[in-house]
Amino acid sequence: MNFNEQYKDRLDRYEQFWERTNKTPVLNFTAPKEGATHFTKPVDLKQKWLDEDYVLNWHRHKVENTAYVADAVPMLFTNLGPGCLSACIGGNYDLGEDTIWLDRRPVIEDWEDLPPIEFNENSEMWQHLLRLQKKFATDSNVHFSITDLGGILDILASLRGTQELLYDLYDYPDEIKELSKRVNQMWICAYKMQVETVKKHGLPYNTWMNIPSAKDWYPMQCDFSYMLSPAHFEEFVLPDLVEQAKHIERPVYHLDGVGELPHLDMILEIPGLKAIQWAPGAGEAPEWDEKWFPVLRKIQDKKKGIILRRGAGENDPEGMEKLIRTMDPAGFYISGACSSVQKAEELAENIIRWSK
Repeated sequence: MNFNEQYKDRLDRYEQFWERTNKTPVLNFTAPKEGATHFTKPVDLKQKWLDEDYVLNWHRHKVENTAYVADAVPMLFTNLGPGCLSACIGGNYDLGEDTIWLDRRPVIEDWEDLPPIEFNENSEMWQHLLRLQKKFATDSNVHFSITDLGGILDILASLRGTQELLYDLYDYPDEIKELSKRVNQMWICAYKMQVETVKKHGLPYNTWMNIPSAKDWYPMQCDFSYMLSPAHFEEFVLPDLVEQAKHIERPVYHLDGVGELPHLDMILEIPGLKAIQWAPGAGEAPEWDEKWFPVLRKIQDKKKGIILRRGAGENDPEGMEKLIRTMDPAGFYISGACSSVQKAEELAENIIRWSK
C-alpha cells in the first residue's frame, strides 16, 4: 500500500483544511513511541547534512520511532537550511550543528560591481537537493517536502549581509529592487522545478510546515521585514510576494514575529492567498494565547486559513480550550509535538470535543 492509499482519509482532511470545509480543526500531533531509540550520531557535519544515505536513514528512523496522532502523516523534510536558494545562485553556505548557515560569508561587497548571481543547476547545493529527493522518493510509505527556498530579501540578506542590506535600502533602493526582481524569477524557476519533482512521483505537495496538499503550495515569507516599516514593506517586499503568488496554486504566508504584524493588512490582500501561519516569536505568549485572538480574528474575517505550528498546548488546556471555543474551526490547522502518545491523543480528543 503506497502513501496515498495508506493515508487517504487523513489526506482528505487536509483538503478540507485547504478549502475551509473542515468542521473541526485539522490536527497534526506527534509524539515519541514508547521505547523510542536514538539514531547513530554522524561522524561529522558533512555526513549529517550532505551524506544522502545517512540523511535518508535518519529520517526513516525518526518516522519509525514517532507516533502520528489525529490527522498527522509522516514526511521527509528536505532540510538544506532556511533560504537555501542563495547557495544555488552564487552564495556560500556553512554547515552547523543545527542548521546549514547561508549568511555567514556574504558575496556582495559593492552594488556597482556585483558578483555573478544566476541560478546554477550544477551548484553543489542544488545537485545535493536533487540527489536527496531521489533517495527520499524510494520510500513509498512516506512523502517528502519541497525545500525551504527562502524569502527574496532574506536571500539578498544572505548574499549581502543583514545590516548592510538595511542601510542599502536607503542608499541603493533601485539596485535592490532590480536584484530582487531577478532573484524572484530564479525563485519561481526553482519552485516550479521542485513542483515537477514532486509531481513526477505522484505524491502530495508539501513544505517544511507538513500540510499535505493535492495542489502545489508554498509558505511565502520575508523574515527580513520584521525590521521594516509598512512603507518599506510595500515598496520592497509586497511586489515580489504578489508575483510569487501568481505561480503557486495555494500560497500561504509565514508571519514570523510581532514585528511583521504591521504588514498583515497588506499581506491579507495578496490575490489567491489561502492561509497565514502565525508565529509570535521568541519570548512572546504562545500561538494559542488570548493575546493573539484579535490577530487570528482578522485573518478569519478575510476568509483565510490559520496555521499554528507550535500549538500542542498540552500544559495549557484552559488556554487551548478558550482558543478552540472562540475560533471558527474551518480552515484551522494546529500542529505540535507532545511528550507522549497518551497526551497527544487526549489533546486531540479534547479539541474535537471543544470545537463541537
